[in-house]
Amino acid sequence: TFTRYGGSGTFYYEAIQVAVTVTGLYTFQSGSSMDDYGYLYQISFSASNPASNIMASDDDSGGSARFRFSATLQAGTNYILVITTYGGSNTGSISVTVSGPSQATLTRSNSGSGGTTGIALLVSFSIVVHWI
Repeated sequence: TFTRYGGSGTFYYEAIQVAVTVTGLYTFQSGSSMDDYGYLYQISFSASNPASNIMASDDDSGGSARFRFSATLQAGTNYILVITTYGGSNTGSISVTVSGPSQATLTRSNSGSGGTTGIALLVSFSIVVHWI
């Protein structure tokens, strides 16, 4: 669990490694029956310091309590998408759609890899990747 950036309380979360091979503007949007939050970190994510390395975050811009945000990603740079929910004890399924100039690779993180620690299973996720 971790305390959301800008919030209080503790929440389950899922950390997902994001890699792109083409630099450009990418949009991330969730789809689920839960009220979710999305955070994008550059280089590394630390559950004990969620303000460090944050690039973008959103709660409800995707409509119906879903996150949606855009960020310019650099090819060859490590990014971490962190997904959590409004309710601290909520768990469930979620999908993530990524749109941008090229395909993005999303990989579920393992504890201790890429600077990510303390991962608690939040979601079984599916990924739909679109590129323009």
